[in-house]
Amino acid sequence: MAKIFYVAQGAAAGFFFGTASIFVRFLHGLDAFTIVVFRVLVAAVFLWLVGFVFFRRELSAVLRRFSRELPLLGFLLGLHLIFFVLGVQNTSVVNATTLVNTTPAMALAIGWGLGWIKPSNINIIGLLLAVAGSASMTFGQFSLQSPNLVGDLYAVLGALFWALYLVFGKKVREAANIFAVLGPLYTFTALPALSAAYVLGPGLSTPRTEQLFALFGLAIFPTVLGHGLQFSSLRGLHPYQASSLALLEPIVATALAAVLLYEIADPITYVSAAAVITGIYLVIR
Repeated sequence: MAKIFYVAQGAAAGFFFGTASIFVRFLHGLDAFTIVVFRVLVAAVFLWLVGFVFFRRELSAVLRRFSRELPLLGFLLGLHLIFFVLGVQNTSVVNATTLVNTTPAMALAIGWGLGWIKPSNINIIGLLLAVAGSASMTFGQFSLQSPNLVGDLYAVLGALFWALYLVFGKKVREAANIFAVLGPLYTFTALPALSAAYVLGPGLSTPRTEQLFALFGLAIFPTVLGHGLQFSSLRGLHPYQASSLALLEPIVATALAAVLLYEIADPITYVSAAAVITGIYLVIR
């Protein structure tokens, strides 16, 4: 299949990732672990139903063939979500978001170190430009002061586990039907997140009625659609390429915030966005 098809999927994933922060803004008073667990479990239930109704044979094959891989990938994805949440709780949103966006560089380093990929010099330059552009969108607010260091470390660990999930999921992505595999995958993802809600936090909270729309939106758009499209795009892209396309997230979030929340970005944001888009083009060319 043409590479442009997978690039389009990765770009669409970046767009849907950008809706996550907007939905979260409408969840005032609900703790982060409850948000994560609800997001993953709703996505899991929805995709289990899709798989059972329309792809029952493929779902059965996935459960038999990848009984070892799915728990590992779910564990890695769950740790990514947990550490990102802990990062947001213990440092600024700016720090956490910027540091998690180091995932493409980590995915490139892991794949390159294992000998699975050999990027060109242009790819490397594009990656550096995209990551730098993403970081510079919040450069004026970024801080490494001592009170934030623990949260910064959590965010870096979140990026690492996301990169490991992308790199080591290659076998499953290439062979599994996406509509059959994501339900079981998200089920395993929910387990460490659910445990962390009680071990590392006060437990799960009960969302208010007016919060349900935003919670379901968070489960469907950035999770089912965003992660699903990125998972599918990795059939034709390297992990560092797909995660570079996910750097569209802060651009989309900035645009949506301007339209829906009337939060207008500084001019430097638009220059940084141009750098991100240019970098992504060089990464995927």
